[in-house]
Amino acid sequence: MANIQKPGKTLWVALAVIIMGMILLRIPPVDGFWTMNIAPILLVLGYVILAPIGLLPRKAPPGSYYDSPEAAGGLRYLHYGAASVFVAAFIVYLITLWPGPGWWDSADYIICCYNLGIPSPPGSFLLELIGRTAATLVPVFSPHTTINLLMALFTAIAAAVVYYITVRIIRSFGNNEPSSNSAAMFAGIMAALTLALTHSVWCKATFANAYTLSLLTGGILIYLVILWWEKADVSGGGNYLLLAAFILGLDLSVHRSNLLLVPFFIVLILIRRPRAFLDWKLWLGSILVFLLGISMQFGLMFRAQLNPEINFGNPDNLTSLWDYVNLRQFDISIFGLDLLERKGPFWSYQVKEMYLRYIGWNFIGLGSDGARVGFSGMYGIPLLFGAIGLIVHFARRFKQALMFFVAFLFASFGAIFYLNVPAGFFREMDRHFVVSFMIIAVWVGIAVYVALYYLPRLLSRSRRYTKIAFAIMVIVAFLILPLNMFRANFHNNDMHDNYTADSFGRNLLESCEPNAILITAGDSDTFTAWYARMIEKIRPDITTINIHLLNTPWYLNTLMTYHPDIPWSLTKDSITALSPRIWDGDSIHVAASGNYEASFSFLPQPSFGEYLIVSDQVVIDIIRTNKWKRPICFSLGFGENVPLGLREYCRLDGLVWRLCPDSISREDVGRLEENIWKYDYRGYGDYKYLDRTTENMGRNYWFGFAGLANHYRKVNDEERMGALKDILRHHWPIEGLPEMLFGTPGNDSGPD
Repeated sequence: MANIQKPGKTLWVALAVIIMGMILLRIPPVDGFWTMNIAPILLVLGYVILAPIGLLPRKAPPGSYYDSPEAAGGLRYLHYGAASVFVAAFIVYLITLWPGPGWWDSADYIICCYNLGIPSPPGSFLLELIGRTAATLVPVFSPHTTINLLMALFTAIAAAVVYYITVRIIRSFGNNEPSSNSAAMFAGIMAALTLALTHSVWCKATFANAYTLSLLTGGILIYLVILWWEKADVSGGGNYLLLAAFILGLDLSVHRSNLLLVPFFIVLILIRRPRAFLDWKLWLGSILVFLLGISMQFGLMFRAQLNPEINFGNPDNLTSLWDYVNLRQFDISIFGLDLLERKGPFWSYQVKEMYLRYIGWNFIGLGSDGARVGFSGMYGIPLLFGAIGLIVHFARRFKQALMFFVAFLFASFGAIFYLNVPAGFFREMDRHFVVSFMIIAVWVGIAVYVALYYLPRLLSRSRRYTKIAFAIMVIVAFLILPLNMFRANFHNNDMHDNYTADSFGRNLLESCEPNAILITAGDSDTFTAWYARMIEKIRPDITTINIHLLNTPWYLNTLMTYHPDIPWSLTKDSITALSPRIWDGDSIHVAASGNYEASFSFLPQPSFGEYLIVSDQVVIDIIRTNKWKRPICFSLGFGENVPLGLREYCRLDGLVWRLCPDSISREDVGRLEENIWKYDYRGYGDYKYLDRTTENMGRNYWFGFAGLANHYRKVNDEERMGALKDILRHHWPIEGLPEMLFGTPGNDSGPD
């Protein structure tokens, strides 16, 4: 009933290769040859290459004119369009590629791809395996270059997939003459380049993240269901649904956004072939291959059992693995959706601010501030074409258009309900909606096809002049769509000389004195510091501790394993007994040591009301047990809000606060002066565009400039003050900034 062909022997070979890869993945040590080099290659070979080949029909069913023998000759050249799209997109991404890690969890992904660690939940193990395989087989690039290039590669392939989707839809309209084929090819190119050059896609294509691979798998899923739509009535047509089920399971090892396409698949089958729901072979086959795809998650468990240095959640058993992929650490669930209790205003914030604004970014134009919609960016031309394409699609193929519109609804408004973004969320969320942007790009291509196929015929009855009109229309379409988008978005997405994140991690570590303990606040300061220490081997003497992760037993255990020299009284047995407790109000006393003759006391300020959470207790224990043997620093990611109210006991040393036992050492500016003059500020000043994250992270440097300027003012050193202003003006040419930082007497802590 579902017209499924029996899978070939290749699928059984894939199973054998996958099992062998999983076995090798478990072989210690954690950085051993078999687990790090051979296992990833086998798993990529089994999951990504052999299994999909085994699930495809042995002989592709015809099912449409696109596949018929009489069309083969005329349509063969259409593949050149896909190749041109891939090459063009990849070149654009290549020349705008980040030269190092980006902000947020970009560095985390690079580290985990290189070391096969366990990144922050829900992970992206398929990305890790592909990244590690690429690093093993092509060891000529640095880790960040290898992974960043993979992002460009994934996105360029996704653009080619959009090309095929668009051409396939247009061919279903039934216009089979050569002129229609040419129009379809150029329309597919316009659709693919429209997606490739949208801001949300372009900016993710140039640095390490999980969303580019998720975009690619989402595009493949949509293409497979289009194939099934065409071939559902012929032998082997059902195999495309099986392959889609497998990739959907595999995609959970990339990201969870494409789960929103599941209701779309159900609606698709109801529209096209409702009796397929009664086919037990389709149900059984889909469940089995979905489980095969999702089985990649067991690789996370096997790696966690070897205890890598980055081991978020330590998913070393089935229970903790479920909690990891289900985001229990963040008190959210992939499957437990609360659609009624909204965390923010639904229409005014979650729809308008956190989705429609992104539609404006990508199809109307990005504002000059990088956050608002600016009509002068692309003049709304892509959105206009998308609206026309939607109307034409419904007019020409109503059921197919309805299928696509349902996919769009689930990829957009379904994602809005699913994400339930809290009001005032600190990070942009456009990355979660890229599949909906892909569908709009397809509609753009349909509108271009209408213009290329019909307008030349309306303008001229002469075959010769029709060809001239067609060529003119192609040029005009190229100018107002991809070239217009390239012009509008290049400035905001050209990251080829943006070294800010890489330099920040290095500078953060170099801010600390030898053998320091560095306590960090958030993703961008933690992951860049980890990258500099673990991958670039900068300042291995420093122990970097993320304060929020201290609330988790698995992180404390990892620190004990990889940093046994941390001064604390904790043991692995005592970790499980830690829990928030009410503070009794007494001061913390730190005894004198060989480094400092005087004792030190402070009254801690709990993080939550009167409760000392686990991280508070651990930091107190480190301070008390350390007895000034090792320098203790806090990153400027905390701003003025140093944990436990320790700001008044700290000295500003550049990008860190240094905990000091007495007022004399707190007033010493020697380390601050040394750091400010030696920092690598690459990316600021010599880089033309600063996105909001880069700009915000750069403000951490301003604290040091203001503190050092205050010192120069006190000692009346005008020469050094002038040189300091010159550095600030060069790297942050912001009108009024020197006056803001240096102009207020008594400012010894930095900008507000």
